[in-house]
Amino acid sequence: MPRYVRRRRRSRMYDSGWYCIVLSVVFGIATILICLMGFAFILSRINAPAALVSVLATAALGIGGYFGGYMCARKRHKNGMLMGVLCGVAIFMVVLIIGTVFAKAALGISSAGKLFLTMLCGAVGGIVGVNTKKHRY
Repeated sequence: MPRYVRRRRRSRMYDSGWYCIVLSVVFGIATILICLMGFAFILSRINAPAALVSVLATAALGIGGYFGGYMCARKRHKNGMLMGVLCGVAIFMVVLIIGTVFAKAALGISSAGKLFLTMLCGAVGGIVGVNTKKHRY
């Protein structure tokens, strides 16, 4: 006689796409902050031109978009490119709102490029996250 194993079913909230996006946006913002702190430490040690600061800030935004998209797609395991793009847009919007509130930064031509960069990095992270094998120990 076979034994039936009762599995505990997780709540639908944890399986939803919005929960994954919110969690990965928080992770992406944290990654951006860690990158910015590391870049600030490096820039304080060397004599760097002012243009390098903008380049490193854009690189940190791309890195945060990649890791946010990666985490979202790895947790969801489907629709990697779409989840990565949505996560990239959400990260950009959060950074844009924070920049507008605290630094009085206005929208410019460079904002469209940064949005595209964040969407692209999020999409690549989403594709990699979906195709990464899950380790079961």
